[in-house]
Amino acid sequence: MSDTQHGFIKGRSCTTQLLEVVDKLLEMHDYGGSIDMVYLDFSKAFDTVPHYRLLESYGVTGRVLEWIRSFLTTRKQRVTVGESISGWSEVLSGVSQGSVLGPVLFVCYINDMPDPETVASLVYMYADDAKVAREIVSESDRNVTDRFR
Repeated sequence: MSDTQHGFIKGRSCTTQLLEVVDKLLEMHDYGGSIDMVYLDFSKAFDTVPHYRLLESYGVTGRVLEWIRSFLTTRKQRVTVGESISGWSEVLSGVSQGSVLGPVLFVCYINDMPDPETVASLVYMYADDAKVAREIVSESDRNVTDRFR
């Protein structure tokens, strides 16, 4: 797992992420630089993970792959509004948030967020939330678009 991920990782939490981020920001501030920061929250992130991509990732094979496939692909859902109940529909994307395995699979899926060394001075994630920051020493530090061409 990426060192930047703090969600659903043993010994890590939103508190450990906060402490590391504040420590890094104070260090940047002490050197006299300013900081550009973006906060990201992926909308409905747990619901939008495509099963086929998750199953093709990370080189998992054999019985473990079949176990994960069974966990992901045997789910159905229906909607109840008042007295009305819809029919059952197969769930084609997403991971179950009420389970242990679902959030772990999600963290694996987003583990390849951009490398902090190539994008910013700081990338920290907690599940589907991310903080991306860059220390600004000179005006040219604000322009990183050339790196993505």
